[in-house]
Amino acid sequence: MTTPPPSHVRPAVARDTDAIVDAVLASGLFGADDIGVAVTLLIEHFAQPASDHVCLVPGNADAVDGVAYAQPTPAADRVWYLTMIAARPDAQRSGAGTALLRAVETELTARGQRLLLIETSALPDYESARRFYARAGYDEEARVRDFHEDGDDMVLFWKRLTPPSVPSA
Repeated sequence: MTTPPPSHVRPAVARDTDAIVDAVLASGLFGADDIGVAVTLLIEHFAQPASDHVCLVPGNADAVDGVAYAQPTPAADRVWYLTMIAARPDAQRSGAGTALLRAVETELTARGQRLLLIETSALPDYESARRFYARAGYDEEARVRDFHEDGDDMVLFWKRLTPPSVPSA
């Protein structure tokens, strides 16, 4: 049985940390090194309440079936990276990922941010992730050969969140 789509997406809170890590592990999309990075991001995020990063989870306070985490790109004008998006297997294909992605886009658009970038692998195991991003309106912007390791290219997806500004003369 699959989990029904979340009725809402909410900001993550510190008490969600263990459940978020469990959901990321269960998703099967991240390796051990990635989990360490995720834990570090969460610890830093919750230690700095004024952080401008976005960390969202689907559902209510009783269950955390996934996570989306986005952060600004240094030295770029209003450009953000979706650092992590994951859902438990029973929440995948239920709308949880779409709800999380749309909530991140809505939050960033409300903040006047221009672009959202997403990196993923070109390996066959990540084909469904690449299709998900394309269906969500993201364009494949670039591929970097052997980025993750030899034979594992990085695929960069791009989406404009706000209309381009007109350069002043």
